[in-house]
Amino acid sequence: MLTLGNPSKLAGKRTAGVGLSTRKAHSKLLRWGLVGGLLVAVALADWNADGVVPHLVLGSATLNLTSAPDGAKVLLDGDAVGHTPLRTQRVLPGSIVVRMEHRFHDAVARRIEAGRGTAVDIHMEFPPSKGSLEIVTNPRGANIAVDGRNLDRVTPVLLAPHPTGSFEVTTWIHGRERKTETVDVLPRQNTEVSFELERVPMGEVHVSRFPRDLELTIDGNPYEPGMTLPIGTYRLHARRSGYVPLDRTVELKRGRNDHSINLKRLTGSLVLTVKPEHATIEVDYPDADGWRTKPYDAGIAIPTGPVVVRAIARGFRPYEGRLRMGPSTLEHAIRLEKYDVEPGRQFRDKLASGGEGPLLVVVGTGSFRMGSESGSADERPVRTVRIDTPFAIGVFETTRDDYERFRTVRGLPVAVSTALRPEDTASPEPLGRLPMSRLGWEGAVAYADWLSSETGHRYRLPSEAEWEYVARAGSAGRHYFGTDAAVVCAHANVADATYAERYRKPGVAECSDGAERWAPVGSYSANAFGVHDILGNVEEWVADCWHDDYTRAPADQRARSGRCTARVLRGGAWDSTPDEATASYRTFSNRGSGTRGVRVVRDL
Repeated sequence: MLTLGNPSKLAGKRTAGVGLSTRKAHSKLLRWGLVGGLLVAVALADWNADGVVPHLVLGSATLNLTSAPDGAKVLLDGDAVGHTPLRTQRVLPGSIVVRMEHRFHDAVARRIEAGRGTAVDIHMEFPPSKGSLEIVTNPRGANIAVDGRNLDRVTPVLLAPHPTGSFEVTTWIHGRERKTETVDVLPRQNTEVSFELERVPMGEVHVSRFPRDLELTIDGNPYEPGMTLPIGTYRLHARRSGYVPLDRTVELKRGRNDHSINLKRLTGSLVLTVKPEHATIEVDYPDADGWRTKPYDAGIAIPTGPVVVRAIARGFRPYEGRLRMGPSTLEHAIRLEKYDVEPGRQFRDKLASGGEGPLLVVVGTGSFRMGSESGSADERPVRTVRIDTPFAIGVFETTRDDYERFRTVRGLPVAVSTALRPEDTASPEPLGRLPMSRLGWEGAVAYADWLSSETGHRYRLPSEAEWEYVARAGSAGRHYFGTDAAVVCAHANVADATYAERYRKPGVAECSDGAERWAPVGSYSANAFGVHDILGNVEEWVADCWHDDYTRAPADQRARSGRCTARVLRGGAWDSTPDEATASYRTFSNRGSGTRGVRVVRDL
C-alpha cells in the first residue's frame, strides 16, 4: 500500500521554494538598479565636467590659442586650461568666453562661437603696458646699461614711463665692481633695483708703441696712456695700415704695468724696368715719421701701401708714377720721353678765363757751381748742381696787373696798392707794370696754383737751385754782368745814387738806375737766358724751406724740404746794395713786405 507523505509538509516545502526564488529575483533587480544609478551618476558627472559624454552626444570643436607675447594664461568660460601657445584644445560647440592673462600686461578677453567639428584659430595681442624703473647705486654716479643699451644718464635715475617686462640692468663705475641684475617691470608699478658697487684693485697701464700712431685697443676700448683698469686679464689689439696686426693677452697687476708693442712692417719687392738705363730713380713711401726717399736698387724691399716712383735723365721728360705695393713682387716698366725743347724760346699760355698768362722763356739743362766761397756762411759749402730737367721761367717778375687779375677772377678783395709817387718809377708806363709787392709766400703759391688751373699746365715757384741757375745764366761770378760796379745800374734796380737822395744806407751803388723804389718790369737789360730783373726790384720767393747753409743739400734742382720755420727769398730788391743783390745771396722770412714779390716757373 502506497503511503503518502504529510500534505502540510509538502505544501510548506513548496512555499519555501517560491520565497527563495523571489528573494533572488529581488537581489538581481537591486544590483542592476545600483549599477544603473551609478552609470547615470557617472554620466551626469562627465556631462557637467565637459567630459566624454557631452562630446559623444553633442560633438566638439578645436581651439588653437596663441598670443603676443607668448606665455599668457588661458581661461575658457572662467576655467584655466593652460598657457599659450595652446594647440588643439577641444571644447563643446557654442559660445565661449576666452580670456588671456599675462604678468606684464592687462588681461584681454573675447567671446567666440565654435561650431561642431570646426577648428578656430584665436590670437590675442596684449596692448603695451607701462610701469617705471628706478635704479640707485652706492656710490652715486654709476653708468647704466639696460638690456645692453648704454644710457646717457647716471644713477640715481627714474625711468618713467618704462615698458613692462624682464630687463637686464648693469651698472658700473671706474674702479668699482660691475654688477648686473634681472628685474621685472610690472604694469602701473614702480620697480626699484639697487646696487652696492664695491671697490676693486686697479692697475695703471703704460704701453710704448712703434709706430707711434698705431691704433691700440684694450678689450675693444681705445688705449690712453696711464689709463687705470681693474686687475685681471685683457686683450691688446694693435694695428696700422702697412703693418702686421698684433693681438696679445696681458695680465694687469696692481700698480704700474709697462708693456711695449713693436709692429712689423709688411713689405714687397719692387722690380723696375727703365729706359734709358742711365736714368736716376728714386722711390718715396710713407714711414712712421713721414715720407722717406730712397734710391732705387733692383728688387728693393718697399713697405706695403702707396709708393711714388720718380725717374729723371738729362734730355728726357721726368717720370712720376704712383703705385701701390702689396706683400709680394711688384713689376713696373718706365719709358722716359725725350724732350723736344728749344732753350731761349718765349711763349705764353692761354687762360681759361680769357687772355694770356705771363711771358715765359725756356731754360735748358746744364750744371753749375752753387753758392759762393766769398759770401756769407749760409752760401756754403759750394757744390756742383745738375739741372737735368728743362723748365720755363717768367721773363719778368709777376706784375701788379697779373696778380690783380688773379684776385679778380677768384673773387678775392682787391689788394691795397702801395702808395707811389711819379719819381718812384723809371718810365711813364702804367703802374700795373710794376712788380707785385707786399706778397707773402702763401700768396705767391696761390697765384702759381691759379695759373695751373687756368692753363692745364703745372706752374710753381722755382727751387733755390733753379733760381740761381737762371740768375747766373752761365756765369760764375756774383753778378751775371761781370764785376764792373759802374754797369750794375744798367741791369738791376738796386740801392743807388737815386735811392741815396732819400734814404741813408752804406754801400749803395755810385751809379743811378733812375728809380728810387720799384721800376716797371723789363726796364733793365736781360741776362744771357733772356730774363729781366733777376737781381733787384723785388726779392723773389722760392719753394725751399730755409736752412742755415748747404750742408746735405741736394745735388740736383729739387727744392729743400724739412721743418719750414721760414721760406727763402733770392735776388735782392730796390733797397738792396749791390753786395746784397747777387746770384748767391740768400735771406729768409715768413711774411710779405714792400720789397717781396714772385717769379713763376712752369714745367714743360
